[in-house]
Amino acid sequence: MKARDIMTSGAECAFESESVESAAQKLADLDVGALPICGDDDRLKGMLTDRDIVVKVVARGLNAAATRVRELAQGKPVTIGADDSVREAVRTMEAHQLRRLPVIDGHRLVGIVSQADIARRVGKKQVGELVEAVSAAPASITGRLARMGKLAAVGASLGGVVYAVVRLRSVSAPGTIQQATEVAVPLRAAYDQWTQFEEFPLFMDGVERVHQVDDTHLHWVAEVGGKRREWDARIVEQVPDQRIAWQAVSGKPNGGTVSFHPLGESRTKVVVQMDYQPEGLAETVGSALGLAERRVRADLERFKEMLERRGTASGGWRGEVHAGNASGSLS
Repeated sequence: MKARDIMTSGAECAFESESVESAAQKLADLDVGALPICGDDDRLKGMLTDRDIVVKVVARGLNAAATRVRELAQGKPVTIGADDSVREAVRTMEAHQLRRLPVIDGHRLVGIVSQADIARRVGKKQVGELVEAVSAAPASITGRLARMGKLAAVGASLGGVVYAVVRLRSVSAPGTIQQATEVAVPLRAAYDQWTQFEEFPLFMDGVERVHQVDDTHLHWVAEVGGKRREWDARIVEQVPDQRIAWQAVSGKPNGGTVSFHPLGESRTKVVVQMDYQPEGLAETVGSALGLAERRVRADLERFKEMLERRGTASGGWRGEVHAGNASGSLS
């Protein structure tokens, strides 16, 4: 199997000669957190991420309309050929600790291979090895998408740099995010898949690892504002096919609920509501731009895509948790 067989095709570019402001609008229009940088010679120059724009432009007080995208390109981009094998793509992602790998045909960008693409087409063991390799240490700026939040509230597409600066003072207070998606699987499948917490890195961008300590405690590792952080969360309520609620017990305060709503025999609405506290300039700017909301929505869409491709959950826990106390067993 070749890289072209599993890649997501039709990848858009941020052109090196366009302004950062224009590229930021493109990120917002496409609702994505990163774009490959394409040169005027039609060759790939690197990756532009929302974090690059926040940290290297907004935080430094640069004029986004006058700054060119080429100024944010760093190093030589890591790519894979369209006719290279999937095995080679996995090896490249592991070696360079990439969650997404640009695919080229000759020198022209033709698509992107992501961890989710790999997960849909290869064995669970190989996927686990890839996730472990990518999570071993921070990846290079040119070879990863930026990760700017906690519990999937990590940075996402930029819609208006000037607007963000105006709102900085008004978003430092705790905020609430609510996003939803509809998944074409039965209610039980959607719920059961969400109980597989250790698979969250397959669709939550920025989350490196989730370790389930016991039925009610999770240990998270993620990049927050460009820094690797760890924290613990407790499941405070869990009712099969209805809802799961969590609360952080260490690190920055955050918590939330994911609920499941049947829309027929083979369709389910998944709703995530979470509370979080922006911290530092990067997260404050991100909150002003609505980045957290966009990233949660993007994570939900990756969850939807992964589960619909599989057609069934990889496992499930059917126990209940009330007031932080668990009872029950695996499905």
